[in-house]
Amino acid sequence: MNWIMEPERKVPVAGEVDLLVCGGGFAGVSAAVCAARLGAKVMLLEKYGFLGGLVTSALVITTPPLDNGINREIGGRMKDRGVYVPCRHSGEESEWLGMHAIDPEFVKYEFIRMLQENGVDFLFHVYIAGTIMEGKKIRAVVLESKAGRQAVLTRMVVDATGDADICAFAGAPFRLLKKPMTMMFNMVGVDIPRVLEGMGNWGNLRSVVKGAIERGALPFDLGIEREFGAPGVHAEKLVYDGEINVWSGNLMNMDGTDPKDLTRAEVVTREHAMRLAKFLKENVPGFEKSRIEMTSTQTGVRATRQIIGLASPSGEEVQKRVFPDTVVKPYAYRTLRLPFGSILPQKVENLLVAGRCLSAEEEILGQLRLIPVCSATGQAAGTAAALALAQGRPPSELKINEIQDALRGQGMDLGLKA
Repeated sequence: MNWIMEPERKVPVAGEVDLLVCGGGFAGVSAAVCAARLGAKVMLLEKYGFLGGLVTSALVITTPPLDNGINREIGGRMKDRGVYVPCRHSGEESEWLGMHAIDPEFVKYEFIRMLQENGVDFLFHVYIAGTIMEGKKIRAVVLESKAGRQAVLTRMVVDATGDADICAFAGAPFRLLKKPMTMMFNMVGVDIPRVLEGMGNWGNLRSVVKGAIERGALPFDLGIEREFGAPGVHAEKLVYDGEINVWSGNLMNMDGTDPKDLTRAEVVTREHAMRLAKFLKENVPGFEKSRIEMTSTQTGVRATRQIIGLASPSGEEVQKRVFPDTVVKPYAYRTLRLPFGSILPQKVENLLVAGRCLSAEEEILGQLRLIPVCSATGQAAGTAAALALAQGRPPSELKINEIQDALRGQGMDLGLKA
């Protein structure tokens, strides 16, 4: 690789805050709101012109229940608007237990309202470009935007970028994973009862698509392995009649931190989405009047950098163990928990993570990147950050019972004895 030397320059300071939350997905918004409610001066940075993360940018709009802590608040706000509904179940008893669909446009709107209601400053259309370190502490985060290069001074940072960008810039240890990427898209005009009458359930869609690829009915000259279209293809009913959300297959072995791989993924997955929608319209009863309503703003990336935190629990521990330092319990009716060490990076004193880049063993990461977990880790990270700021100490030195008490006060049932 060739290198050039940039000239030294002064970087204007765009702000100074107690807590800087980097990333405006479910994890980042939850962190910012919960920290602000505990008195911290908070700024949130987001690369897009809207909030919601992969829910709004990648159309990951079906989710397990939002039923604990700030998740319950978010779910309740969406439910009050009629834009958060069960995919397959009906009736009060099952309403909070099954998969739910959510309208991404109302996520964008409601999340801005939540930040404004809690006095969180936020800045859209900025990219993280680096960190300025003072020993083991982050003193500033460097941004790039249409305004050029700027910096935000901060006492504490929550990395909710999904890709552990801040951790990487600050020198915190991580590992890089390559997980399948998927282009999500929405179709409207689908006669859902007729589709399911012929197909049985949405889970059978992958078999239909795989068979079509094998017999040549779905052209697959995309320069990648033929298994791209299955088993990743799936669909779910959405909020509105006749609308479904489609997983358009898995693209393997792509590095989500490499712009060349990301560019190829955008091209290939969008091509496959268009071909898949055309095949469904022409070959599957119930799709005759359907059309693509929208494809996702970006290809959905499941995993990239994963921090090596102060704890890295196994799948069995996450599912069954009650950690003494439990600070994350995403679901009211499920046993999944995470310890504080899973959101604490090594080697950087004033940094926490929230969202899919947390620390755990690889076998359980598929469950830990889901929306309710992202929100719950954001609530834990924001709460711990606010307490650490108030006490003038690193998050790793906080008393666990104080974090747990504060989380209970913010509506999270940790499943522990108070």
